[in-house]
Amino acid sequence: MRAKKIIMTFTAVLMIINVCACQKSDTSVINGEAVRLKNFMTETERNSVSIGELTLLDGDVTEEASNGEHVVEIEWWTDKDYRKKYEKDKETNPEMFSEGEYEKLMQDLDEAEENGGYTSANKILVDGRLYSGFHPLYEYDGGKLEYWISGGTEETKHVEFDSFNEFKKWYRENLNEDVKSGYISQDMADQTYADMPIVFQSVIDGTWKEISFSPEQTFSLADTFPGTKSDWEYNREEVEAIKDSVREMSIYDEELESNFIIHITLPPNFNEKKKYPMFVMSDGVWRFGNCPSLRKLMEDGETEDVILVTIGYDYSVNGTEMGVRSKYFYEEREKFIDFITNNLAPYLSEMYNIDFERSTFYGHSAGGVLSHNAVFTSDLYENQPFKYYIIGSPAFWELHRLDTEEDSEAYKSDYGYWERNKTFDKIIFACGGENEDPEYEKYYDGYDTTLEGVAHLMDRLQEHGDTKSECKIYENSGHWQFIPDMFVEFFRKYYGKK
Repeated sequence: MRAKKIIMTFTAVLMIINVCACQKSDTSVINGEAVRLKNFMTETERNSVSIGELTLLDGDVTEEASNGEHVVEIEWWTDKDYRKKYEKDKETNPEMFSEGEYEKLMQDLDEAEENGGYTSANKILVDGRLYSGFHPLYEYDGGKLEYWISGGTEETKHVEFDSFNEFKKWYRENLNEDVKSGYISQDMADQTYADMPIVFQSVIDGTWKEISFSPEQTFSLADTFPGTKSDWEYNREEVEAIKDSVREMSIYDEELESNFIIHITLPPNFNEKKKYPMFVMSDGVWRFGNCPSLRKLMEDGETEDVILVTIGYDYSVNGTEMGVRSKYFYEEREKFIDFITNNLAPYLSEMYNIDFERSTFYGHSAGGVLSHNAVFTSDLYENQPFKYYIIGSPAFWELHRLDTEEDSEAYKSDYGYWERNKTFDKIIFACGGENEDPEYEKYYDGYDTTLEGVAHLMDRLQEHGDTKSECKIYENSGHWQFIPDMFVEFFRKYYGKK
């Protein structure tokens, strides 16, 4: 769990309450006592928060040349710049490289220096958009090209081309293979291939503009998985209809060194003095698109009013990429759970009257792993923001494939929850699609499939006497098609009007 320095000042305050006065309350009230989650945010994190109107519909603004031509901006690094960065990385984060990896980097840089050094592009922007493809060397003239490339677990290999046209043909095939392997999306491959000749031609012609840099800079997810508002999936007409009820929050977390975009959709006829349950969804890049239909259930009187909250990543990061989701849902999920429990939920409790005893957290696939981890470590937290946890198609099998996972079997014992507790006061709704297992068959490696993981979770709950949690496997559905129907069913059951 995160350890934060908390400075508490206890001050005796004489409170005179005028029962006739009408005052705004930012806390829930139960049995006459104000209830608010404890906020563990640092001053930096609090100062990072900004809240305003929905900007998602505004689209992205990029720089264009006055004559309509493309603008290419490049940040050039020399071998000496890379050496400074690697040395600083090694000093500040010793675990970033193994000794062998670091020695190999230094040997390569020594060899480069002996041969006169080199200058290469570190960061490239095309019309203000980050370019993620192969980079040209400084003063490339359109002739011979050569690269050392790595295919993940495969050995690094050398590729060489006599001309740019030869390289261009090979690169299209290389991007297609990356799409098939799931490493990048088709849209990203198409954009990269379209930008690549623009970048190389700007170097050949010398028309690029320079970006200033600092060798001490660290690489961010946006460098590897550049994103824009166009990555978000939603029905524009539906969102337009509810946009006045949506608040957009930008909030930073120091432990994750990440900025998040939170969309808060308030229910119809929202009353700031009234208490509402909260429904929180991960994968905001997709799930914000479900908010209009969920809010319509409230408008039509089918369910009670609920505050909808989606957690997305900064617009500069592509939240549809598995590399991004892996960071928050697998590799650093404990920090992400900390952020939700100790930062986000408490901050929202200061803004609205939230009924935490009836609030829900939802995660799907990798997010289902997160939701499972969150519910079975909830007993370790002082804050208890959720009663219900939806665990959708949890990809437990991916945990065995991660080098960062210290104990890939820990989920099978529900992270030791039953050793620490004799009772279970949360309610789980586990779900999946009946046809989804074959979709990821090549990744199981002999471990539980998605649906087997769900079944074994339900077996453990039953074994420990839980009779309130439930599971539903949706007919005629793959990995994600059932999600809209599942949301409607869940809302009618748990938030339906009595």
